[in-house]
Amino acid sequence: MKKLLPLIFSLLLVSAYGQENKIEVTTKYDFPELGSREFFIESFQGIEKIDVSISDNQKIAGKNFKLIIRKYRNGKPQIEKVVHDTKKEELPKIGKEFKFSIIAQQTFNKERIGFMFPNFMNKSSFNVDQKYSEENANTFLMRTVTKIDKINLEIGKETQIALITPPNDDENAGELGYCEISKGYIDINEWYKKYKLTEFFMIYLVIQD
Repeated sequence: MKKLLPLIFSLLLVSAYGQENKIEVTTKYDFPELGSREFFIESFQGIEKIDVSISDNQKIAGKNFKLIIRKYRNGKPQIEKVVHDTKKEELPKIGKEFKFSIIAQQTFNKERIGFMFPNFMNKSSFNVDQKYSEENANTFLMRTVTKIDKINLEIGKETQIALITPPNDDENAGELGYCEISKGYIDINEWYKKYKLTEFFMIYLVIQD
């Protein structure tokens, strides 16, 4: 037993260190007040918004970051666009606060995706291959990647923060509607095998040294 005590103590230290250095990304829907003017305008225009923030900003202050939009076609990457890269573009690094909003809107056969920061905004537009009528123009909806709001983040690795997808209409695949979401990570290959959605978008955040 005495021989095991140093090992147990070491494991406890490693666990405590891991918890202390854990970085979490919080993603939450931003809905206007039900019945408000903003609620009706955004509903009419098919606008959705997710707010993104970091649990302990001191751990990432002074670091670079980039945002990536990846469009998947039949489960494989079709288009990748780096919409913001502070390191490559020599833009300001992460400061005392790090929070932003993702805005998505489908207009006919275009998907518009924007990133709204306190002092600037970045927006992109992508073609949607499947053709939709005017009545079904808002078929693609944005979803958080987790049902529990928080996602673990690792420096230098891609973190999935939002998914834009059409509905799952195959009742044999499981949950109907806009597809069941995992607890913080979606295995693209397995997810496609299950739902067979021809196209969808994934948004990634990368914190860089």
